[in-house]
Amino acid sequence: MILVRIIAIAVVTHMAFVAARMTASLYALANNASTFTVGVIMALFSLVPMLIAVRAGRWLDAVGPRRPTLIGTLLILGGVLLPSAFSYAAVDLAPLLVAAALIGTGSTLTMLSIQQVVGDRADPNHRAAAFSWLALGASISGFTGPVLSGLLIDSFGHRATFGVLVGVVLLALALVWLNRGLLPAHGGKVSGAEPLHPLELLKHTELRHVLIATALISMSWDLQTFMIPVHGTRVGLSASEIGFVLGCFALATFTIRLAMPWLSRRVTEWQVLIYTLCCATIAFGLFPLFSSRVPMMAVAFLLGLGLGAAQPNVMSLVHSRSPQGRVGEALGLRSMIIHSSQVVLPLVFGAFGSVLGAAAMFWTMAALVCSGGIAAVRWGKHRRDPAHHRQTA
Repeated sequence: MILVRIIAIAVVTHMAFVAARMTASLYALANNASTFTVGVIMALFSLVPMLIAVRAGRWLDAVGPRRPTLIGTLLILGGVLLPSAFSYAAVDLAPLLVAAALIGTGSTLTMLSIQQVVGDRADPNHRAAAFSWLALGASISGFTGPVLSGLLIDSFGHRATFGVLVGVVLLALALVWLNRGLLPAHGGKVSGAEPLHPLELLKHTELRHVLIATALISMSWDLQTFMIPVHGTRVGLSASEIGFVLGCFALATFTIRLAMPWLSRRVTEWQVLIYTLCCATIAFGLFPLFSSRVPMMAVAFLLGLGLGAAQPNVMSLVHSRSPQGRVGEALGLRSMIIHSSQVVLPLVFGAFGSVLGAAAMFWTMAALVCSGGIAAVRWGKHRRDPAHHRQTA
């Protein structure tokens, strides 16, 4: 029951985040913004988080998750308020740009906190299963967010959609306050002197391999988040249809994560990550071949089955491979890598997508992820570990 209450906070805040991200991109496209401009907006969701992620992880280790969760939720609230209060016609891109930075930063603080709480409360022998339940919650919000925002945009418009999201974030804020007792608060402070550079964590071979896999999976996730609305708009899909394509991706992540507690007793984390990279390669190769809703939904579902399996296993590996007392910092480093991808890649996708088209972006990503899958196999981490079976027996 405690886990459910903690995950509920993550579900509501993440739903607001994914809905706001999709609404912001479609709002800009509806006002004739270029693909590059949309890329800038999407990058801003991750720019500040990229810069503060490691420091935020250290802060989280020092003060506990209560304060970062509360502050993060308030930042998301401020972000969704701006586009609902100021129209695009009156002030152009400014509210969307500021909102993207606020929402991205708030979401990062909230999710880092929830991830640490779940990892700390979980039985070490069943940590992957605990993160599977957290990932299931993210799948629910990942499905409802795009579908809800697509339906609201087609029915009431973009500003009204942001107005509804204000109510969603207020609900999240209420959940944080009611469950604040489950979020520990420490009296520590972050030391001004930093004895170890965060990149020193990369000297740990196992953790380094996990973070490389994280980067590839993050790039794959970013591509579908950015290019599906762009590709869908170019082939004539409505906002609702694009929302259902993204919703199918999220539904697939929910399906595979529902099975993950069972799968985690039969396969290793690295076997799952290799499967993820293979599914992403196939899906990205297929996406440009279709221009109608139903086949795009099918390919999105395949992609979701792959990428959805990754997060619980990555989070379990990060917790188990991190040095003692530096889990929050390792989570922050992982978040920095993810957000660096989310800053750079939308700009790259936007710039090159405007020139080369969506197909070239999808196929380039397919080749990159395929190379990563081959490297993961060569690392040999997919072999069954006898200790794994002793822990999960």
